[in-house]
Amino acid sequence: MAQLSQDPDGAPRTAFTAALAQLRGRLPDVSDEVLARRASLTALPSGRRVAVNARRLGEWLHGRSVPRDFEQVHALVQAVEMAAGGSATSQSLQRWRQLWRAAQEQRTAVRTTPAAAAELVVGRAPSDAASLRQRPELAGAIDDALRDPAVRQVLLTGPGGSGKSQLAAAAFHRARGGGGLFAWVSASSRQSLLAGYARVWRAVAGGVLDAPAAPGGRPAHPDGYGHDEETQADLLVAWLRSTPQRWLVVLDDADDPADLDGLWPLGEHGRTIVTTRRRDALVLRPAARVVQVGMFTGPESVDYLRNRLSLDPSAGRGQPPPDGELAELAAALGHFPLALSQAAAFLIDTGTDVAAYRRLLDDERERLADLFPPSSPADGHDRTVASTWQLAAQRAAALAKPGTAQRMLELVSLLAPVGVPQDLLLTGAARTWVGAQRREALAALRALHRLSLLTHDAPTVAMHALVQRAVREAVAESELPALARTAADALDEAWATPDPALPVAALYDSLLALRRAAGEHLWRPGMHPVLRRLAEHLMAVGRTGAARDTAGELLEQARERLGGEHRDVIFLAAQQAQAVGELGDPATAHAALAVLRRDAERLLGADDPDTLWIRQREALQPFELGAPATALAEMVPLHARAAAVLGDEHPLTLSTRRYVALCRGMSGDPAGARQWFTALADELAQQRGPAHPDTLSTLSDLGRWIGETGDADGAVDTYQRAVLGLAAVHGPLHHDTLTARHNLAYWRGLAGQPTAAVEEFSVATQDAERALGPRHPTTLTFRTNLAYWTGLADDPAAGMAALAELQIVVEQVFGHTHPRALRTRQLHAQLRHRGGDAAGAVGELTGVLADMRAVQGDGHLRTVEVAQLLATWTSAPDPVG
Repeated sequence: MAQLSQDPDGAPRTAFTAALAQLRGRLPDVSDEVLARRASLTALPSGRRVAVNARRLGEWLHGRSVPRDFEQVHALVQAVEMAAGGSATSQSLQRWRQLWRAAQEQRTAVRTTPAAAAELVVGRAPSDAASLRQRPELAGAIDDALRDPAVRQVLLTGPGGSGKSQLAAAAFHRARGGGGLFAWVSASSRQSLLAGYARVWRAVAGGVLDAPAAPGGRPAHPDGYGHDEETQADLLVAWLRSTPQRWLVVLDDADDPADLDGLWPLGEHGRTIVTTRRRDALVLRPAARVVQVGMFTGPESVDYLRNRLSLDPSAGRGQPPPDGELAELAAALGHFPLALSQAAAFLIDTGTDVAAYRRLLDDERERLADLFPPSSPADGHDRTVASTWQLAAQRAAALAKPGTAQRMLELVSLLAPVGVPQDLLLTGAARTWVGAQRREALAALRALHRLSLLTHDAPTVAMHALVQRAVREAVAESELPALARTAADALDEAWATPDPALPVAALYDSLLALRRAAGEHLWRPGMHPVLRRLAEHLMAVGRTGAARDTAGELLEQARERLGGEHRDVIFLAAQQAQAVGELGDPATAHAALAVLRRDAERLLGADDPDTLWIRQREALQPFELGAPATALAEMVPLHARAAAVLGDEHPLTLSTRRYVALCRGMSGDPAGARQWFTALADELAQQRGPAHPDTLSTLSDLGRWIGETGDADGAVDTYQRAVLGLAAVHGPLHHDTLTARHNLAYWRGLAGQPTAAVEEFSVATQDAERALGPRHPTTLTFRTNLAYWTGLADDPAAGMAALAELQIVVEQVFGHTHPRALRTRQLHAQLRHRGGDAAGAVGELTGVLADMRAVQGDGHLRTVEVAQLLATWTSAPDPVG
C-alpha cells in the first residue's frame, strides 16, 4: 500500500485554518450546530445543497482536517455572509478557493514515513493458506482503493468462504513497513468489536507510537487507558479521527453492520478494510470502495488444487493428477475457494483419489457434510461448506417477513444456479409457497442478496450450486415433495405467461435443474405437466435429436409408472414421433401418429386438446413428404374445429392457422398464403404487440410469401424487421432468428444483391452450425443455400462442388427422394447450367422433375418452379401447364 497522508504543520494549512477561524468569529453567538445546519440549507449557484456536519466543522476550525470538497467551504462562507447581512463575492470566493486548494494539496501530499518511525501491530490476521492464491486482479483493486485519497473504507464483500479474509490479510501485510498503527479486529459481533478496539486502545495508550516514550511504564496518552471496554473503544475512535499517525484497521467478518454503529474507524490519515457477506445500505458508505470477491477463476482453481495436493507426501510417490482431471473437479465444485480447500483436505486426509471423489460428489445421495467434514477443515476458515450458509440465512431471516427468506432460499435451491428469472420467483405458485405478497417476496430476495446467499441482479437470480445443494439437504424430507411440486408449478405458470420478456431458455435450464434435484417427486401422484415442455422447447429451438431422446426417456418412465393408455403416455409418444419426422423420416412419423391419434380419440375424445394436437402433427407429415395439398385438406377442418373448441387465440388454433396458410402457398397459391399471413400478422400485432415472438414469427412467414408473389424487395424489408425483432427477443442463435436471417439472405439474393446474400448466408450458417450442429436439418438447408449463392455470385464450379459434397450428407439424413434432397439436386443443376454445361444441366434437371412429380405431385410449388425452369432451358412448352 502507498504511504498514507501525513499532516505536517505548514503555512497553507495554517493560513486556511486561521481564515476559517476569523470567518467563524463573525458569528460568536451562533453555535457550531446552528451554523452547520444553516450551511447545509444554503443553496449553491448550481442549485445543490451540501451537508456540513457540526463535528467536522470543529475539526476544520482546530486544524485537524480540511474539507474534502470546496462546496462545503462555499456553503459555510455563504451562510456566514448571509447571517451577517451581506453576500459572498466572486472575488472573495476565489480567495477562499485558493486557500482551500493549497491546504488540500498539502493534506494529500504523499510523504514517506522515515524508516525509523514506530510501527504498532495489534491483532492477529489469519495465517496464509497452505496454497495461497494471490488473485492479482482483486489484490490490485484493493491496493488501488487504499491509494485513492477519496477512499476511506475498502469493502470486501462476497459469500462466506470466498477468500475475503485471506485477501484482507495479504493487503494488511503489504501495507506495513512505513510506521503507524496496523490493527486486525474481529467484527463478527458487537462484543468482539468492542473487545478488539479496547485491546488496540490499550496498546496505543501504552505510548509505542509516541516520541519520546512515556517513562515508568505509565500510559503515555493523556486520556489514559479508560475504565472499561466501551470507554476504551470510544477513545480509540476519537484518536483515529485526530491522530497525525498513519493507520490501517481491518474489520474482519462484519456480520451485522448495526454492530458498527458509532464504531466506524474514521480519520484523515487512515484507512479501513472491511470483510463482510453484507452488501446493503448500512455498509455502502459514501467514502467506501466496494471490491466484490467471488469464486476462483478456472486456472486459479487448478493451480490451487495442484499445489495443495503436491504437499501430500503420499502424492509425491505417484503421478500427480493431470490438470484436466483437476479442472473437472474444480468445475464440479463451482470454483468455490472454501470447497476447493476442504476437498483438498479430504483427499489428503482420507487418501481418496480425485476420480473417486468426483464420483462421490456427483452422487446426490451423498451428503455434503460427509464430503466436506469438519475433520478435514479448510485453510484458514472455521466453517465447512455444509454450514457456512446457515449463519447468513439466520441473519437474512431477520430482514424479511418471518419465514419468507428461508422458504425463498429453499425454492431457489431447486432451480438453475444462474439466470433464474425474477418473475419465476414471483409467480402465484412461488408466492403461495413463500407465504408472501409480491412486495414481501421481493423483500425476501433482497434479504438473501444482502447476505450474499444469492445474487439478485434484477431481472435474474443466481445461487452457487454447492450452496443450493447444502440448502436442499437441510430441507425436511417430508417437505421436499411439496417444494418440488411448487417449483414445477411456478415453472409451468411462468412458461404459460404470454410475456415475451421472460426468457424461455432460462426456464428450460431451471426445469433441467429441478429434474436433477427432485425428479422423482415430479411423478407423484402423476407426471407433472411441466415435463411436457422439455421436448417442446427443444423442438422449438431446433434441437430435434435431443427432443426425440428426451421424449423417449420420459415415455419410458411414463409407461412404467402410468401404464400404456395414459394421456401422458400418448402425448409423449406423439412428441417422439414428431421429432422422428423432423429428423427426416416423415413416413414413419405419419404412421405412428395415425395410430396415436386413433388411440387419443378413443381414450380422450375427438375434441380433447391433446387429440387435436396429435391430429395436427399427423396432418403435417404429408407436407414433409411433399404433398402440401393433402396436408391442406386436413388442416382446414382442423383449424375450424380447434377454433370452435379452444377459441381463436389458443396456441393450437393459431399454429394450425399458420399451417393452413403455409400449405396454401406450397400447394400453388402464394397470393392466398400472403393474404392469410398478412391478416394473422396484423391481428397478432394488435392483440399481443408488434414485438411479441408470435407476431415476429408470423412476420417472418409473411416475408416469404411477399417474395413468392413477386416482390423481392418487399420480402427483404419484411425479413429485416423480423430479424431485428427476433434477435432482440430470442437472441441471435435461437432457431426462429436463424431461420429469419437465412431467409433474409435468400431474398436479398433474389432482389439482386448476391454478394450481400453470400455474406449473410455465411454468418447464418456459422451460427447454425454452432447452435445446432453440422448435420442438423436447418444447418443443412443453410449450407445448401450458401453453396448455391456462392456459385451464383462468384464461382459456379465451387458452388457445384460444395453441393455435390452436401448431397451425400443430405441423402444420409433425409433419403434420396426427400424434398430437401430433391432441392439440393435442383440447385446443382442450376449452377451446372450457369457454368456452361447446358446439356448436362437439362439432363440432370429432367431427372429431378420426374422425382418431384412422383413424390410431391404436379401442383407443388417446387415442381411448378422446376418445370418452368426446364421449359425455359429447352424452349419447350410448359410440361405442367
